[in-house]
Parts: sequence; C-alpha cells; structure tokens
Amino acid sequence: MGKFINRQEELAFLEQEYLRHGSSLVIVYGRRRVGKTALLAEFIKNRPAVYFLATEENETQNRAAFQKAVAEQAGIDFLLNSAAKGWDMIFKTWLDAACGKKKLIVLDEFQYLGKADPAFPSVFQKIWDTILKEKEVMAVLCGSLISMMESQTLVYSSPLYGRRTGQIRLKQIPFRHYHEFFPDRSEKELIAYYAVTGGVPKYIELFYDTSDIYTAIEQNILSKSSFLYDEPNFLLHREVREIGSYFSLIKTIAAGNQKLSKIAAALKLR
Repeated sequence: MGKFINRQEELAFLEQEYLRHGSSLVIVYGRRRVGKTALLAEFIKNRPAVYFLATEENETQNRAAFQKAVAEQAGIDFLLNSAAKGWDMIFKTWLDAACGKKKLIVLDEFQYLGKADPAFPSVFQKIWDTILKEKEVMAVLCGSLISMMESQTLVYSSPLYGRRTGQIRLKQIPFRHYHEFFPDRSEKELIAYYAVTGGVPKYIELFYDTSDIYTAIEQNILSKSSFLYDEPNFLLHREVREIGSYFSLIKTIAAGNQKLSKIAAALKLR
C-alpha cells in the first residue's frame, strides 16, 4: 500500500474548487505513475462522487461502462438494466439523481475517450455547456498522455478551451519529502533513492522493503522481469510517435556525451 505524502497544495486547490459556488471544471494531467489517481482518490474519499476510468476500448464499450459506473456509484438502479443511453442522457440522469449539494464526477484517463472517438471532446463540451455548466457540479478530467490531454482540453483549438476553471499539472515528489517515505535512511541514502526514483511515487513504492539501494536496483531495474526494466521503452511508445530519434539521443547521453555540442556530433547533426 502506497503512502499519501505531499500534495497538500493540490488538495487545497481541489477543495477550493469543490467549495466554489456554481460549476467547476478542473483538468488534472501529468506523466504516468506520478500519482494523479491517488490524488483524486484522496480528494473524493468520503464524498459522494462518481469515478470512471476510461480504457482504450471503443466508444460504445466506454459509454456502457460509464453508464454502469454511474448507476452503481450514484445508486441509480434503473440505469443498470436500461438500454444503452447517449452520453448526454447518462449525465442528465446522474445530475437529476445525484445526492449532495455539489455533484462531483471524475473522468480518469480522459484522453482515451478522445482517442476512441475524436469527436468526444466536442460531445463533452456540449454536455458541459447545456447540462452541467449552470449547476452545482464539479467535473475533473484527468489524463496521463500529456500531449493528448493538452490537445483535447487545454489548447486554443480544443472544443473545451476556455471552459476550465483550473488545472493541475502534477509533478514528481520533491526531495524534501523523501524522509517521509524512508524515515530510517540517512540523507546520503535518500539522495541515492531520489536519484534512482526521480520523485515518481509508483517507483518509490518499489523501493520500500529493500535492505539497500543496490539490492533495490538489482531487483527492480536490472532484472529483466522487473516492472522498471522496460519502463522507458513503454513510456516512449506511449508519448511519442517516432521513438527512434529518442532512443538514439538517450543512448548517446548514456555513452557519456553530456554537452549539446558532443551530443550533436555523436548523432552527426552537424
């Protein structure tokens, strides 16, 4: 079980948006494993809320799963057995039946909805403008593919541009909090743990129960069956289209070329 550490500023902002009179639309995004879902789970804890995790399935399957999530989490029994409804009808049904002064809904991995159906950001924009905007509603759109989240929710060309009331780009945990994860380690040891895990909560979790940093590296990075062994490859495939150039750049830096001129020379860019 991971420890919930830091993030007081982000939680305070979400709380502020929740207490705001009227509607709130918050965008939460950041690289994978950085703790976005954990942050939102902490925020909605003990609050009546609907949480939906989108997948890379097609639009119809995601909509059916969303309808089921709304039915079960908001206690709307008739939605469970009713024929598949459109997105707008599901949101309207939830809004009419949800309890609490402020209605709260979280759409996690939002970018997959736009990936499955490029028109979905426009669909949600219409839902926001016609159903949710004038109500006591807080909607959180969360995603981990940064470029897609920016293009779908933040940039000027996005249908949702100008609708948000706030955004959080969640970053890694600062070094000053590492003693909270590893209270029995010396400052020198904490520097080593930080250098390897980079402040990413998911990576930090893997190092909790190891006796020393070298054992942890052997078990969690160098082992071909470990979680982190293929993580760079996985992240690059997710975030960029042409990974060959990125692999070449990483390989060049790993070979000891740290100055821009040496990197360019090694890659024969001049």
